[in-house]
Formats: sequence, structure tokens, C-alpha cells
Amino acid sequence: MNTQAVLAVFKRNLAAYFGSPSGYVFICAFLLSSGLAAFWPQEFFDSNLANLDQLNRFLPHILLGFIPAITMSIWADERRQGTDELLLTLPGSDFDVVVGKYLGAVAIFSVSLLISLVANYFVLSQLGNPDFGLLASTYIGYWFVGLTMIAIGMVASFLTANLTVAFVLGVAFNSPLALLPDSEWAIATNFLDFSRGIISTSGIIFFVGLAIAMLYLSSILIGRRHWVGSPLGKSKYSHFSIRVIASLVTAFALTQYFRNHDVVRIDATAEQLSSLSEGSIDLLGKLQSPVEIDAFISPSESMPEQYVQTRINLLTALREIDRETKLVSVNVHVITPEDNASATAEKYGVENQNGVTPPLFVMEGGRMVPWQKDLYMGVVCKGDN
Repeated sequence: MNTQAVLAVFKRNLAAYFGSPSGYVFICAFLLSSGLAAFWPQEFFDSNLANLDQLNRFLPHILLGFIPAITMSIWADERRQGTDELLLTLPGSDFDVVVGKYLGAVAIFSVSLLISLVANYFVLSQLGNPDFGLLASTYIGYWFVGLTMIAIGMVASFLTANLTVAFVLGVAFNSPLALLPDSEWAIATNFLDFSRGIISTSGIIFFVGLAIAMLYLSSILIGRRHWVGSPLGKSKYSHFSIRVIASLVTAFALTQYFRNHDVVRIDATAEQLSSLSEGSIDLLGKLQSPVEIDAFISPSESMPEQYVQTRINLLTALREIDRETKLVSVNVHVITPEDNASATAEKYGVENQNGVTPPLFVMEGGRMVPWQKDLYMGVVCKGDN
């Protein structure tokens, strides 16, 4: 790799973005939408927690608009202005150009994230006592999400010379990852550890591996001018398609492996609330037969303020237990009025705290009042012994 060529492309891309007023408009729009997503929802005040749980819910949707705005001009604008051929005369490979463009986009995104971190930390510190370790882990997760989405957005820019089309394609290509929260390979699933203060190998491998695969695809797209129209053109398409698919399969396989064999799993929270104690790990290691854990819990919006953090801690502990050993199977049932899980919960002795005697009192409006909504939060363990 020619570092001088990479650096030249990096500086050129960075200067072009910050030399245009539209670049600042996109950054301001990102900061405004992030702030609204973090602090505007009523759930932020209901939970009374100095964290970014609300922003975590909306971030993939926000980045779905912001990232393509960064990447749409990476190559489409070069082709539109006719400067792409000039850029390719640099003493470097096609991959050097791709890496330089990518690092420039990452730098733009990193600056935006840094400003957002400072602004959100200031607001949270005025409202409470935020856990900086949790906040830092969350923003590290945001950064890795951005690395992947930028690489995917670059592929869209290499396919067209039209900025609008490049933006639309960037949104379309990133949508499956951003809008499928229940998928094992979605952004929300792989970001979950970061949002809870855990920096894990599996999360990093997923985002970095996917980004590398997309960068390789971009280098193929920029280099296709060498063989398009040649007698071997069709075979080259097949050859490089197999390579890209193989790189994606490798990234997914490594992610799956490290989900079960995390080399690094750092709990960045101040009180280590997102990891199991050594005693708990030793106890799980002594299990000799399968154990099934069923958790019956109300949704966060139906929780009293003082139980919101307890709910988060419970779900985090269950997730860590599920990851620690294959002998434990964890099933979380979120009870809503539309399902029948409440009957199953009460069958196992998990009572609805609405209407119990004596009644459950909660703090509301500065005074203690009886709780009048359905409230479930219990765990049932089943084993052979």
C-alpha cells in the first residue's frame, strides 16, 4: 500500500467536504436529529436515567440518512466532474484510492460523532450523573456502525455518476442492516453489547469484517475498467463475485465463532453492572445438566420509574448468562395486553403487581401512589434436579 497516495486522497476528500457549505448542513442536521432522538421522547423522562437508550433506538434510522449524504459524492462526484481518471493517475493502486476515500469519510463521521458526544455528555451531566464508561462504549459502537455503513455507501457511489442516485442507492443498500432489528445480522443486534457498556470481539469482528468486504467490492468496481469489454470480462465478473461472497461468508463465520468464544469482552460501566461476577461464572461452570430460564417482564414503557434500571440490569444479566454456557437456555417473554404470556407467568407464580395486597406503591409526582398498571418482572428456572 502506498501511504503517500492514500494520504493525498484522504486530504483531498476531507478538504472537499469541509470546503462545501452542504457538508456543514449535513453535520448540523445529524447533531439536531441525534439530540431530538436522545432527549425529546417522553420515555427519556419517564425512565429518569442519564443514558442514551432512546438515541440507541433511533440511531440506525438517523445514520440511514446521514451516512449516504457523506458517501454519495465519494466517487459519483468525481465521475460527474470528470476528475476520476486524473485521480487514478496517482502513483498508487486502485485499493489505495478506495482506502483514502474511505478514511476521509470516516474522518468526517468521526468529527460529527465527537461533537455529538461532547454535546450529549454536557446535557446528561446537567440532568444527572451519567456513566462515562457506558457513554464511551455506546459511542464506540456508533463509530463501528458508521464504519460499516460508510463502506456500504461507498459501493453505491462507485455504481453511478449521479449524486441523487448514489444517495438513494446508499439508503437502499444499508436498509436491510438498519431496519431489521430481529435479524441476527442486523445492526441493532450486533450493537446491543456496546449499548450496554460491553466492548466485545464479536461486535467488532462483525462491523470491521463487513466493512473490509465492502471496501474490497469497491476496489473491484473501480478496477473493472481494466477488464470490462475484454474477452475475459464475463469470467472476471464471476471470479470477483465469488471472492466477495467468500469474504462476506468469512466475516459472518468469524462473528459467529467469536459470539461463542469472545477473546475480549470488556465491561466499561463504572460499577461493572453489565458483566457476571467471578462467583457467578464459577457457579455456571459447575452445571452438569441443562437449565431453562424463563423471564416474564413488562415492557419498559409500562415500568415504574424506580424499576427501569432494575429491568435493564435483569435483562443484561440474563443475556450474559446465556452467553456464558450452552447448558443454560434463556427465554425472555415481554408481556403485553395483546399476548397470552401473562397466563403462563401466573401459572409459574410470577404475579401481576397490579392489584396485589398490600398494594405496590411507587413515586409519582413527588408522592407515593398505588401502581395501577399491569406489572410483571419475575424469573422461573427449570432443570432436571
